[in-house]
Amino acid sequence: MAFFAARTKHHCFVKNSSDINYLVPTINTNGKQEWDGCKLYAEYNSSKKVECPNGWTYYHTGRERTIISEWDLVCDDAYKANLAITIYFIGVTLGGVIFGTLSDKFGRKRIVILTTLSIPLIGVILFFMKNYIAFVLLRLILGSFVQGLQMTSFLVCMELLAVQYRSLVGILYTSFWPVGVMSLSLVSYLIQDWRYIQLLTTLGPLLQIGTILFLPESIRWLLLNGRSEDAKQVIQRISTFNKQPFPEDEFNEAVEHRKKLEGNAEKSYTIVDLLRYSVLRKRSIILAVTWFSTAFGYYGLALNVSSLAGNKYLNSFISGLLEFAVKWLITYYIIVKFGRQKPLSCYAILGGITCILAGVLSKDTDALRKLATALALCGRICIAGIWSVIMIYTSELYPTEIRNVGLGAGIFWARIGSIVAPQLSLLGKMTQDYVPFIIFGSCVLLTGILALSLPETLNMRLAETIEEAGVFEKATGSSRGESSDNKNEMYDLERLKNPEVEKLCSKS
Repeated sequence: MAFFAARTKHHCFVKNSSDINYLVPTINTNGKQEWDGCKLYAEYNSSKKVECPNGWTYYHTGRERTIISEWDLVCDDAYKANLAITIYFIGVTLGGVIFGTLSDKFGRKRIVILTTLSIPLIGVILFFMKNYIAFVLLRLILGSFVQGLQMTSFLVCMELLAVQYRSLVGILYTSFWPVGVMSLSLVSYLIQDWRYIQLLTTLGPLLQIGTILFLPESIRWLLLNGRSEDAKQVIQRISTFNKQPFPEDEFNEAVEHRKKLEGNAEKSYTIVDLLRYSVLRKRSIILAVTWFSTAFGYYGLALNVSSLAGNKYLNSFISGLLEFAVKWLITYYIIVKFGRQKPLSCYAILGGITCILAGVLSKDTDALRKLATALALCGRICIAGIWSVIMIYTSELYPTEIRNVGLGAGIFWARIGSIVAPQLSLLGKMTQDYVPFIIFGSCVLLTGILALSLPETLNMRLAETIEEAGVFEKATGSSRGESSDNKNEMYDLERLKNPEVEKLCSKS
């Protein structure tokens, strides 16, 4: 949408182009005189202004076409462009809930196949859509399927791997995000027409049709759902490919362990329990602010790329390139050496300061506006660094028995941030371009300061229960934790720490 709904120069339609300078008023925008896109002088030598009576004239660069000119999303209808973005992210939020439930019920592979095939179908329908309301509704559905594909494919990836490979592959997996950003920037520059960009990007999942034919179902999901024979077939296939003998003993141990756990009843925790216990309360509040601010700042900066100095396609490509370097070449080594808390805090403080400076400088000379663009890109890169840390850090800060709830709450707050971000971009259009950057930066800066009070988790054994988390926090000199009445050490669905299953993955 940074390209679909990019700022499009326009003014009220004037029948005779030679009369534009006489009939179209000008306004001061960030020190520059620009056409007033929503008013027209009633007649020659008149100071009376009227609303555009005959529509608008749009000025595109090259082959560029946007939804702004497609449906006249300017003046009183300017909010509709940002509303379309917000509704898309509502779809993303719903997709996390819907497909998370469906993948638990029907398996990971079926949902990967369903979403992979559905996204291109929706994209083709969108290509022919001529109505704004239909466009918005289809984008809502598209957002839910995209989130379903992203989340479920990540689950398959993590659940098929032995523990020693997960950190490395997890970072590698997230590194394909900036590769996508760079690819999108290049494709958008070459095509420039929003309909064809939309079509090409939604056809992208068809590239992995060959892959999903060979994709195995999650061994862990199969064992968890009592489908031991299906799990055995998957393991045999993997072992054969890796030229390893079938791990018969480990497989039998894993099946027996799963049967023993079937009779145990585990206490069910909800998001309310994150605030109920003092040892979790502070962590949960700080993590909620962190997840919200990270998504709020990242998508806010991405969607404001067209308001920055320079070429928006080049700006986006450079940010993707630098984001890749931060995620893959830098962050992995930083979190191994310095832990989670300090990198998270440093990324947030630096990102917040650069965003605020970008906003302050963007209202002055052209030279300073170019500097502001560089600072905004730096801020986006730092926020991308936060993304690389926060998933791991959140999982480590919560004990096993409530870890899934804690991670789910974090993702929920991130989606709220992504929903709010487009509306703040609209505020910038209504006031000044620099206002959103200052607000984005302030939220991210606050995150960096708050993160300093979180405990470090590098090389620390993970707490299994809330009671144990309280003991750990007390031992490190933090506030005293409350006890939990649940003393069962149950099967961990997220980390899947069942030693028998870990042996099974490692052996095969």
